[in-house]
Amino acid sequence: MDLNSILGALTAGNAVSDMGKQFNLNSNQVNSVISAALPTLLGAMQQNTSTASGASSLEKALMSHLGDGINLNSASLTDGSKILGHILGGDSNSIFSALAKKTGTSNSQVSGILSAIAPALLGLLGKGQKSTNTSAGGLGSLLGALLGGGSIGGSLGGNSGGGLLGDKNKNGIPDIIEGFMK
Repeated sequence: MDLNSILGALTAGNAVSDMGKQFNLNSNQVNSVISAALPTLLGAMQQNTSTASGASSLEKALMSHLGDGINLNSASLTDGSKILGHILGGDSNSIFSALAKKTGTSNSQVSGILSAIAPALLGLLGKGQKSTNTSAGGLGSLLGALLGGGSIGGSLGGNSGGGLLGDKNKNGIPDIIEGFMK
């Protein structure tokens, strides 16, 4: 499992066009939101695994969504919104705003799309965890591998000091994610 396979699974079939209709966007815009958000979501989950309780909570969430499959048309936006709240913490609106600006969409469209994919993303990661027999303590490493060697921000934060979410102190953690960790 890698970032491209996760992206492919989340955007397969009619899911993207159906979400486009639901959120008044074209398929390219929906793909853009998902592509831009995926490293941020995985990075935030990786950061959440930095404590034993965070890793344990994530493992429970992955296992509870293991059988969800990838039917984004029937995804519960309420459940997805709760998942995003756990993943992104109290600064989710800032992340939605940054993603909306990058993708030319609105905060509510970004929030809706991410709420629709969140349960499926947890299910996919749960399958990956199960197939690799990774314990809760190894989830951070698993997520780091998906992000390309553990860089929390991927192309959104990275170590370059730039990126969508910035990384002023060049520690590999996007500033916006680092801000809500304090």
